[in-house]
Amino acid sequence: MSDRGDMMHHSQLEYLIAVQKLQGESTGVRGITLADYMNVSASYIVKLAVYAETNGYVCRCNSRMIRLTEQGERIVTEYLTAAQYMENFFLSCGVDRATSHNDAIRGVCAITEKARNALRLAQNTKVQTD
Repeated sequence: MSDRGDMMHHSQLEYLIAVQKLQGESTGVRGITLADYMNVSASYIVKLAVYAETNGYVCRCNSRMIRLTEQGERIVTEYLTAAQYMENFFLSCGVDRATSHNDAIRGVCAITEKARNALRLAQNTKVQTD
């Protein structure tokens, strides 16, 4: 494995976040629902789904429904924990909330696993001391 670790493109992370948000308790989410939510084409959702399935982040619970796997839940949590620390930093610098959030999601995908782990540790330490 390279020092880049589990890096993914921000659109792939945004796809996993959308699946997590939209999947039902006992069902998954349809690709067309994801496309509408993310404001992208159905064919782009297929491309993102192939990446996510290949990496074990999602599975098809039936022919049209997609759910996060345990590994998918883990990777979303890891990335979002690191992104939360980055977002809080941007907010503390006076960046507006929407920009802080969007840039943190993009930024956390552009750094190495080592740096993401450092951000996650800092965020978890911050939460424990608050």
